Amino acid sequence: RDIASITEALATFFRYTISNMDNLVSLEEELSNAENYFAIQNYRFGDRIRMQVTIEPGSESAVDFMIPKLTLQPIIENAIIHGLEAQVGPGTVSVGIASDGGRLAIEVKDDGVGMSEEVLEGVGRRLVFPEALTNREEKPRNGGIALVNVNNRIKLLFGEQYGLRLSSIKGMGTTVEIQLPVRRGVGA
Repeated sequence: RDIASITEALATFFRYTISNMDNLVSLEEELSNAENYFAIQNYRFGDRIRMQVTIEPGSESAVDFMIPKLTLQPIIENAIIHGLEAQVGPGTVSVGIASDGGRLAIEVKDDGVGMSEEVLEGVGRRLVFPEALTNREEKPRNGGIALVNVNNRIKLLFGEQYGLRLSSIKGMGTTVEIQLPVRRGVGA
């Protein structure tokens, strides 16, 4: 049963990744893909990790808002690989969703190992200056490429006022804040 379940989860994940090449998908579709990805990771970690999604009261309609495809999964993947995998014991990835009418705010937070100020500064620098990734000395050794890619796509689609913000405390976890404009789907 486990093999059948994980095979189905992988097939669904890959189908989502390669189909519907539109730039934007509903937040509901993106959450579904992220939860599917998390289910796959759960097999790997043996239920040592968990994910919770919280929608702020009054922001329930946010699930119909359109966001760039593959925004959440790479950030959740980073949280698992860089935050939870390295720690001993259980860990949680929390996804918080809120909207004030004009902006959509998504917060992806883990209670993992966190980052040192030096590593956080390096990732933050790559978010602000993505061209540094082409410079050999600035090649990331501790991840950050997925964050840079998601941030770049958001800024290209919506403008410089949107994108990612990162905060972290060593030994306590990391938070990635995603700021997006409210975009409603066709017919919404």
